[in-house]
Amino acid sequence: MPPISPKIAPKIPPKPSPKDPTEPRDAGSGLAGAALAAFVIAIVIVGVRYWGSRGDPGAARPGVDAGEADAALVEDKPPPPRCTAVSAEPFVVGEPQAAKAPKAPDAGRGPGAPDAGGEPMPPTSTHDEEEFDELSPFAVELGRGTTFDGGFALGALRDGEGGSVAMVVTLGFDGRGGKLVRLGRSRGDFDAPTVSGYKGSVLAAMLEPNAGGRAIRLARVSGEQVTWGPELSEGRDESLAVDLAASGAGAVVVWDDVSKDGKQTMVMLAPFDPETMKGKGEPRPVSPPKQDAETPRLASRPGGLWLAYAVVGTARKPKDEDTGLVGEAIAPRWIEVVPLDEHGVAVALPRAVTPKDGHALAFDVEPSEDGGMVVTYRDDDTPSGSSGGRVMSVWVRLSGVGEAKLLTEEPSSAGVPDLMPGWLSVSSLSGATRIGTMTPRGELVGELRPEPVLGNGEVLAATRAALLVARPAGKAMKLSVMQCVPDDAGAADAGLEAGTSPP
Repeated sequence: MPPISPKIAPKIPPKPSPKDPTEPRDAGSGLAGAALAAFVIAIVIVGVRYWGSRGDPGAARPGVDAGEADAALVEDKPPPPRCTAVSAEPFVVGEPQAAKAPKAPDAGRGPGAPDAGGEPMPPTSTHDEEEFDELSPFAVELGRGTTFDGGFALGALRDGEGGSVAMVVTLGFDGRGGKLVRLGRSRGDFDAPTVSGYKGSVLAAMLEPNAGGRAIRLARVSGEQVTWGPELSEGRDESLAVDLAASGAGAVVVWDDVSKDGKQTMVMLAPFDPETMKGKGEPRPVSPPKQDAETPRLASRPGGLWLAYAVVGTARKPKDEDTGLVGEAIAPRWIEVVPLDEHGVAVALPRAVTPKDGHALAFDVEPSEDGGMVVTYRDDDTPSGSSGGRVMSVWVRLSGVGEAKLLTEEPSSAGVPDLMPGWLSVSSLSGATRIGTMTPRGELVGELRPEPVLGNGEVLAATRAALLVARPAGKAMKLSVMQCVPDDAGAADAGLEAGTSPP
């Protein structure tokens, strides 16, 4: 039994001298002694229970029986993992990092040697010896991923030929059969090519400089064969946002540009034939003429496409009423969508799907059921350089716009919410990537949480049953596939076609 602290131990008075047995006893003193003894016993019992419960997490606490204590321990256990690795070896893009020699164990400290307590040490696992792979300068740059009939695809940039080389990377749904298809040398500080699936091929849009500023070159990759399409002038604006998608027999490419007077930004569109890779009309603006529109995104729908873009309102500087100081001007920013046909012609007027007084800093789109589209966005009105904000989703259909739903509050995150078929991925400043199951209507099932096999990997593309994950490895990037089970089995689409998920 541990000693009783002097701060809580009762002060016992000195024992009085014996009295004459013929003198009458004081009844009050007898009762006081019994009360004092009971108090001391109670202190001892409380101390034993307290220190015993600290030594054994499963021990019962005062007021909690053993069954309730066990239930509390069960609730504290982490949920079971939802994802497992599919590919045995990752597909490496770039120069693989040199293998490091294993550390030699200290003399007398290897497996089986006694530890400080005299017990034999257990064998060490290779996982414990692995070191975190840092991203080195001049490493491979990866773009957004997509899916096609042959598996996953993404754009990539890597060092080579005195600069950077643009490529399309393809990988099977089972993580095998990885290929690198060279598009050409990337002259300039541009992003990796943007890709989109088209049947058994991959459509790609690559930026490169030209006499007028920048140009967008379109290509179709079938296996290892590259068929080049039209070259479009992209202008000289600061944004590098480009997207492309196909629907039926048509395809379109969209980007943002500035007006001739340089006072306004607008979204441009150009249709082309994905089979012949020939243009089907001149580029034209598709955003309203009196709005500053930027960062367009496309999503397929039956009979056409969805176009979404951000609109920037007039900035107002907030003023503190107490001090009179003026803060940073923060402009409202909202998302508008417009349905297009297969040739990129609008079939309805643009409609705002987020509040016009909000601040949708970043967004992502994904086709939904009933020919609709789900939009996820980060709403945050904090100054530049800060992190946090709310991640919201909204379901858009031709018949109307659903109510915005709060997915998560992000006090320590600054990344873009990545929306993929059946999944939402959110990165955080701590390095751990969290994923959550999404319904076809943009509702989060369960909660966003990290996965042990995912770690700090970045999710680039997904089916409802598999995720394509990228991890840095020095100057290279490792691509692997994870097979994942949704939190709610009913959230996964049981009608997936064969070949859309790994075996």
